[in-house]
Amino acid sequence: MDNRKRLLEYLLEHKWCFLWGALLGGIATGSDIVTMYLLRLFTDAAGKGDWNTITMVAVFFVGLQFPKGIAGYWQFYLIALATNRIAVDIRNKMYSHLQAMSLSFFERNRIGHLMSRMTNDVGLIQNGSGAATDAINAPLLVIGGIARMFSINWILALVGVVFVPLMGLLISKITRKMRKLTMMLQLKLADVTAVLEETMAGIRIVKSFGMEKQEIERFKEQNDASLKAALKGARRNAAVTPVTEFFGSLAVVVILLVGGYLTAQHRMTVGGLFEFGGLAIYVASSAKKIGRLNVTYHQTMAGIERIFEVLGEAPDITDSSVAADLGDIVGRVEFNDVAFSYQTGEQVLRNLSFAMEPGKAVAVVGPSGAGKSTVANLIPRFYEVSGGAVMVDGHDVRSVTMESLRRHIGIVPQETILFSGTIRDNIAYGRPDANDDEVEQAARAANAHMFITQFDDGYKTVLGERGARLSGGERQRIAIARAILKDPRILILDEATSSLDATSERLVQEALDKLMVGRTTLVIAHRLSTIKQADSIIVLGDGKIVEQGSFDELMQQGGVFAGLYHTQFDLEKEEVVASSEGHLEKTQS
Repeated sequence: MDNRKRLLEYLLEHKWCFLWGALLGGIATGSDIVTMYLLRLFTDAAGKGDWNTITMVAVFFVGLQFPKGIAGYWQFYLIALATNRIAVDIRNKMYSHLQAMSLSFFERNRIGHLMSRMTNDVGLIQNGSGAATDAINAPLLVIGGIARMFSINWILALVGVVFVPLMGLLISKITRKMRKLTMMLQLKLADVTAVLEETMAGIRIVKSFGMEKQEIERFKEQNDASLKAALKGARRNAAVTPVTEFFGSLAVVVILLVGGYLTAQHRMTVGGLFEFGGLAIYVASSAKKIGRLNVTYHQTMAGIERIFEVLGEAPDITDSSVAADLGDIVGRVEFNDVAFSYQTGEQVLRNLSFAMEPGKAVAVVGPSGAGKSTVANLIPRFYEVSGGAVMVDGHDVRSVTMESLRRHIGIVPQETILFSGTIRDNIAYGRPDANDDEVEQAARAANAHMFITQFDDGYKTVLGERGARLSGGERQRIAIARAILKDPRILILDEATSSLDATSERLVQEALDKLMVGRTTLVIAHRLSTIKQADSIIVLGDGKIVEQGSFDELMQQGGVFAGLYHTQFDLEKEEVVASSEGHLEKTQS
């Protein structure tokens, strides 16, 4: 669908605001035209010394300002109401659309660019109330003013009207590239937003590596690029005003010369000339606004194109038309000859088949890039299999609704994401209706209650950005409490204890052991020593299962798993020895 038609659909949803705005605009512009007629009466009466007419005109002039002011106020408010509602509707639709997109979409698009489209591009619509008001009033004043000018003197009106198409042609030529320039500017602003989002999200890394100066330079580079793009558009935009003012002034001068001649020939009164000149100035001013509206139109349409580019991209993964609700499950998960490839064509999994029995724990290990996290992402259908099928209780995950599937799945990721709000809000994220006792029980089970109560506000403590006030182990225990409260039948632990110190790892592992009881659990393991109690261990290599069995069985085989385990054990042993020696040297010194 054409972007203009899409925008028109939003405009029609608020048609009454625009219709009332047009009516009120007619009152306001009509008042301006009547004001010029009053000027004519005043001038002619002053020339005759007719004080009764002068007094009457003065009273009418003052009285005319009240309906004009009221009409102008309500017109601007109604137009602002419509444009802001349209912006809010579009922003809501964009956010809902983004929520429906798969993970691959966010891997292809920078978050900062998406944020820019929801702020900068939608802002072009939201801030368009003044332009929309001019889009109503300026044409009305041009049409009404020219009509009145013809009724005063058609010869003089023809002289003035000659300049209108000439101005329109020049303005159109000047503003022809405005949409392209605005698209370039919005893209540069998106780059600025992307750098800002990345550096703010990773501020700890920036500071830890001492990269503040480099990031400042990177931001300046993007900001300067946006400045250059803005100035290109500004040059085009700035050219509209002198062109319209020159031709508008030229038109007024010609009108005054011709009008002066007609007045000298007594074919017009002085008041008539004053009224005509005033109307000519109004028309020229409105024509200038129309010229600037052409700029605004191209700028807005550039933003609209970027907005609908996002809205026009269909989600990669959707519920089928016959998708059923999964209902209650026991938690059996099967991978039947599963294959998976990314859009780049890189094949990650090949003919993968295994089963996870209800209440049992299955660990998946292997070198980096073997496909461990991909296995975890296919169960909740974050990605679509390229071949084969993932089954839950005998149902292909593609045959059930994603909401009902994910309702039964709990995930504790390696990098815990906490949201702004209180600790309680974060624990109850998956169950907002949970009461305080249920939240506390989940926190106790996750070994989180003790550190939570040490805060002055306890569970009502407001967390910083991404839980910055908590340590890594504390954030992880909040995530575990969140999963416990959700009470899922299927649990996915994606390297949940990696990057933690020994004390935090012990507390987190204790919480995970409680969480895993009675649940079908998939463990993506980083430290192989943490999966000794798994019912089954799957070793992946090059996207395929190369070994499978219990911990003891795999160690006895002396194959790939045993090699990985011994290598990791030796490395950890060396780290402990090095740490101990370093501590001893520090103590002796």
